[in-house]
Amino acid sequence: MTVTVTLELPDNVLIQALKQLSPARRQQLLRQLENETPPTVRIVPATELDKWTGLIAVGGDALEDSERLYE
Repeated sequence: MTVTVTLELPDNVLIQALKQLSPARRQQLLRQLENETPPTVRIVPATELDKWTGLIAVGGDALEDSERLYE
């Protein structure tokens, strides 16, 4: 299972963490960053969103479930 965690670190904290790695590992990470491609974003006009309603049925009623939790 893949888990994504987003961290916001001050530059000095990130630099300190990188300094703890071996030079070879730092180079490996930098190469990996340079080779990453940004995710493809597909823009859909707002007028198309109505067509998406009911496209996927996962079941359940979020309002009913949340009311049951708080009763």
